[in-house]
Amino acid sequence: MNAMPTVRRSSPILLTLALCLFSHFAHGEESPTLPGWLTPSLAQKILSIEMTQEQRDLFQSSLADCLRSLRSDTEKVLRRGGADLEKKIARAQKRRFNAFEDTMLNALEDKQHEAFRVYLAEQIEVLREAFP
Repeated sequence: MNAMPTVRRSSPILLTLALCLFSHFAHGEESPTLPGWLTPSLAQKILSIEMTQEQRDLFQSSLADCLRSLRSDTEKVLRRGGADLEKKIARAQKRRFNAFEDTMLNALEDKQHEAFRVYLAEQIEVLREAFP
């Protein structure tokens, strides 16, 4: 007899939780939680590379390192100052992207290279637009 009031009180809570979960999945692509450097198109291109779990782990750590390094390199160039800062920043960014590309191309199979290059070209463009 005591179980019935508990079920009645918990039913609205369970329904609310279920609706929250389903609404989150229903709006997955439109979710505002994507970082500025990741678009739905980029996420699709990452999936099209069809990486193994080991490759995904390396991709995640290498991309995170690349993004952190881009920021620190830009700050370093700005701290040092001097002439033609834009050119120095562009050169530093190119070095980081080349290192990321080399790391991933060594880890990926030949059939995955083209999909990765397509992803990387768009990633660079998205970063330039998001953080001019």
